[in-house]
Amino acid sequence: MIRLIHSLVLLLFISGYVIAQPNALVKGKIQGVVGDHPFISLQVNQKYLTGSKNDYFSNILEDGSFAFAVNMNEPQLISLVYNQNRGYAYLEPGDTLVINSTDNEFQYSFKFEGKSKANNNYLREYYKLNPTESNAFKLVQYQQNQFWFTISPLMDAKMRDLSTDEFLTYLADRRQKALSHLFSSASNLSGELSKGFTEYITSEINYDWAYHMMAYGHIYRKIKDIDSEQYYTFLDNMDAMKGKVGNQYYRQFLLAKLDREYAIGAVKASNPYMGKFNYAAKNSQGEELAFLQSEMITKAFSKKYIEETIPLFETFLNDANNDNFGSKVVVAYEKSLVNAIGTQASNFVIKNPGEPEVSLSSLNGKTVYLNFWASWCRPCMKKMNELKPIEADLKSKDIEFIHISFDKNEAAWKKAINTNGFKGTHVIVPDGVESAIAKEYEIRSIPQYFIIDKNGKFATKPTVNSVKELQKILESTAQM
Repeated sequence: MIRLIHSLVLLLFISGYVIAQPNALVKGKIQGVVGDHPFISLQVNQKYLTGSKNDYFSNILEDGSFAFAVNMNEPQLISLVYNQNRGYAYLEPGDTLVINSTDNEFQYSFKFEGKSKANNNYLREYYKLNPTESNAFKLVQYQQNQFWFTISPLMDAKMRDLSTDEFLTYLADRRQKALSHLFSSASNLSGELSKGFTEYITSEINYDWAYHMMAYGHIYRKIKDIDSEQYYTFLDNMDAMKGKVGNQYYRQFLLAKLDREYAIGAVKASNPYMGKFNYAAKNSQGEELAFLQSEMITKAFSKKYIEETIPLFETFLNDANNDNFGSKVVVAYEKSLVNAIGTQASNFVIKNPGEPEVSLSSLNGKTVYLNFWASWCRPCMKKMNELKPIEADLKSKDIEFIHISFDKNEAAWKKAINTNGFKGTHVIVPDGVESAIAKEYEIRSIPQYFIIDKNGKFATKPTVNSVKELQKILESTAQM
């Protein structure tokens, strides 16, 4: 069934595929280039729309100049990366933007010219007044059902240290000042801000506020004894604030709102993403609905809910209103076939110096527990210690345990195995997530494991984190 749909999807995708043509120009010059920095890159994050990030690269000439011809689906932020520094600008279809900067203060020295000059001069001032954290590793995360709120350290401190009334006043004042500044700037600039930018930055201001209102209500509901019924009345007025899907805060707000409302007010489905897909159809419309449903299909495929998601996938693609998001769900479907239950696991051959060769093909006829770990990974070590009581018993039932370590330090790897008495077959791959096997098995973080049946195909994994459940599934897979 999966392979048949696979062929149909490829045919649909190829027949509708049109090479995107550049429709915007970004160029500029970096003064004082020192050393060997021959390239600058530009990134347009289109994952919410097409399922991928579009990266462009330009040589930096001797005089420091560079240029990009860019395809823009809709108005949004772009980022330029030079010498490990990242700077942001706003671009929309048909724009010409000139960015001049200096080598030693790249992202802080942008000077703008061209058609989009006024938009970007305003954006620079806006971010000075409302700084954001661009380093994802510094963001604080809080889980709400299947959704994760990401909060800047500055905002997290405000949430924690202020009383509820003080925090709500802080958010409201921040929003009002930003809107007043926008209207004042638009007036002073005699309409130089484009309509697309005005809509974008208005969406940024309003949904920055709404997103953090949602986050605070979830995180501190019990800690600060918030009356949820009264608190969330602010959502009743959100429909009047037209958001732009190109704006990240608007997208995150929509996902957080859907997650919360589904959890408290919908009949639950066995697959939460299918449930939210159907809930969104009853409570959203237009581009907002297309975005939400494309996200639910993408997440369902990423979690390997393949067979049950395919009907929603086909329905979505057959609706002309969803054309802008069609390639996104096709990309998600293609990726889901990697490591999907019932598909063939890729063979691997690993040969560590002085040790026997380890390959998956040599284990045909046996059930394989394929584990990716490292001695520095505390959850990995905990999981492997939990496995020790069942591993010897399962080996007698033709179940092989293959442990692939991402340790860079061979001595630390061997010490962890010997000290903890880990059994099974062990190999080390120092390149970690950059190794061929990690890319083949789509390992982006550890711990991670797979169950592979006697025929070399991926088998079902437990839905709960339980060693007893894992043992049952390994034994039942070995008996098939």
